[in-house]
Amino acid sequence: MGQGKRNVAESDGDQGLIYSSPAIHERRRRILEETRKMIAEHGLAGFSMDEVGKRAGVAKRTLYNAYQTKENMIALAIHEYFERYLQHIPYTGEIGSIQRNVERMIFVIQRNRQLRNYISALMSIYFSADSDSDIWNTMHSMAVESNLQWINGLKSKRQLQPWIDPVRLADDIVRMEYSIINDWCRGKIEDDQVVYHLVRACLTIGAGAARGAGRKEIEDMLTEFHTSGIPLPTLPTARAKKG
Repeated sequence: MGQGKRNVAESDGDQGLIYSSPAIHERRRRILEETRKMIAEHGLAGFSMDEVGKRAGVAKRTLYNAYQTKENMIALAIHEYFERYLQHIPYTGEIGSIQRNVERMIFVIQRNRQLRNYISALMSIYFSADSDSDIWNTMHSMAVESNLQWINGLKSKRQLQPWIDPVRLADDIVRMEYSIINDWCRGKIEDDQVVYHLVRACLTIGAGAARGAGRKEIEDMLTEFHTSGIPLPTLPTARAKKG
């Protein structure tokens, strides 16, 4: 799960504080951190604005002044945590390369394995028939944007099949990625197999969409992973993941 876009908004709920002040930043950090904890503990059905306010040490009206709705606040918390983690991945591949996208997938799913309750709650939201559109769109679009980087990289090098629409391809890949992650959350894919399932599926789709040197690079990666396995790197430090 590159850079994503969020379609949610927030504003300064305290008239006496400047938005860029340390007090506002600290308040915001506490609110979003407690929001993520509540998601992991109770999912969306058991989510409580009162409880988030109590844990973060702010009044409920402040939450609504800053985020307008519960769904806005949840969507922002999900998006920011994802983006913050991506910024600390020690990439070796160039921006827009398939190697960089594989590195992103490996690091993110390795992190997800340590946050099973949180990720399970997100998958329940994503695959719910009545999920909130703001939260669903945030989860979907941030992953689409991540995949668009390497797909557009292929297109810029004329290594994408001419009938492929980059946005539609990224959309299809995200639905596949989340389906695999959801199966892992439900115990249908073992912990030590989920990285391989995810990377193999993404590269297989990519091989069908690519041509020329781009396809050759993907095929070589698939062959290497099949024969030698996928190297699992050390995750970024806990400090980098905080927030």
